[in-house]
Amino acid sequence: MAMDGWMRPEQEQMAQYAEAFYGLAALFQRLPCQKERLSEEELRVLFEDVKERVCVKCQKEETCWGDAYFSNCRMLYDCLREMEQSGTFSPEQEQYLRKNCGRSGQMSLALRAGYEEARNQLLWSNRMLEQRQAAGEQIYQTAELLRQTAQSFAGAAGAEQRVAKKLRRELQYLNVELDDIRAFARETDKTEYYLTAHAVNRSIWSGGALWKDYPVLRLGKRTQVVSARSVAEALSESCGEKMCPAPDCRAGVTDVPMIFHFVPETNYQLFCGVARVTKTGEMVSGDNYTLLQKDNGKILMSLADGMGSGTEANRESEKVIELLEQFLEAGFPQETAVRLINSCMLLQNGSQMFSTIDLCMVDLYNAKCDMIKFGAAATFLIDEKEIEVIRSGALPPGVMQQSDYESLHRTLKSGESIVMMTDGVSDALPEENREQAMAELIIRTKTRNAQEYARRLMERVYLSQKRQARDDMTILIGTIFEKK
Repeated sequence: MAMDGWMRPEQEQMAQYAEAFYGLAALFQRLPCQKERLSEEELRVLFEDVKERVCVKCQKEETCWGDAYFSNCRMLYDCLREMEQSGTFSPEQEQYLRKNCGRSGQMSLALRAGYEEARNQLLWSNRMLEQRQAAGEQIYQTAELLRQTAQSFAGAAGAEQRVAKKLRRELQYLNVELDDIRAFARETDKTEYYLTAHAVNRSIWSGGALWKDYPVLRLGKRTQVVSARSVAEALSESCGEKMCPAPDCRAGVTDVPMIFHFVPETNYQLFCGVARVTKTGEMVSGDNYTLLQKDNGKILMSLADGMGSGTEANRESEKVIELLEQFLEAGFPQETAVRLINSCMLLQNGSQMFSTIDLCMVDLYNAKCDMIKFGAAATFLIDEKEIEVIRSGALPPGVMQQSDYESLHRTLKSGESIVMMTDGVSDALPEENREQAMAELIIRTKTRNAQEYARRLMERVYLSQKRQARDDMTILIGTIFEKK
């Protein structure tokens, strides 16, 4: 939190929102747990129903449900438990029914029908609880994001005060007036700045071209445009860290006050390439991908492989990619985003379509790579000396309530490549030693140009199938280099 217990208004508001969402999530967490089998009370109700259906007006009713009540109940319990395990009665139980019940056939049918009805009710009840738990997970993760956002404001006020005075002086040389400055710390050691600024009409040099090596473009007699990169250089001088315009930053400062977003310069760059082939006979691919550069210096590479092929598979994988982009753009951590997608897939009532998630997030400040595999095909990491295979045995999102994904962390070297693919690519090779064959093919194809790398690799895989793709195929490659 902020120094001396003081909180900025927006920070306090975010913290209050977070507390409200935590409280709401707690209500969902107190819901009853899912049940795997019928309770004793549900079985008792089932027995009463069977008794009403079969035993009414039977001559042995008083005996069976009187003197022999406990032994018959135990027998019926055993029959139902056997049905839960094997789906039917054992021969011994069938024989017991025929020997002790004059209406054994009716009793057997009534038990089966009653059990199926109770079981269906249990499944529907679990489904409702599952959906409520998924909604509770979404609310909880929203509270987490709000809390993290509130913490990001902590200490920012001090940074703003330190930088603002010097920056105003630096911007005067550019004929730029600083209207406002806001600092925002997404990471513990990185501070982003949002500047509100506009150009002013001052004569700074007879030629109007340069001042302290900052380029200024004059348009007509009165209006001038100062590049955002020039402002970034002035900001770098003021804060003592090399800054650059964020991907979403405007290109230039005009005489109209506007907001400009600046982030610390990254130490690495990632070059990406993609190659795709649609299954033979289909019009659209069931695979989808995204390459997303975030403001915090991270690049997302992700693949989604819809179950099957064609339009339905495409729709499902596209939905997963869109959700992933939305959650990550909003600021959710990648593991949180994956859990939210899993809960969203669970909330699709009756849908039997699934899509894998293969996610790789590369931090361009320190070359750290975070991978999440959710039912996805193997990923290959290749440097000059060796190749590493990253596998996953998890089921696709939406199958299970609990997010069953693989999470791995690596630090990449300059020149190292990440090769991601859908299972249509890996399955195109002979089944014997498939991963080894793919690794050898990747090494033989390797080149510094990521797009050419992906194209050549796909071409070789496609040719191995005699240009008849048995499934949709997508290859996504990223190669990291250190900036000089």
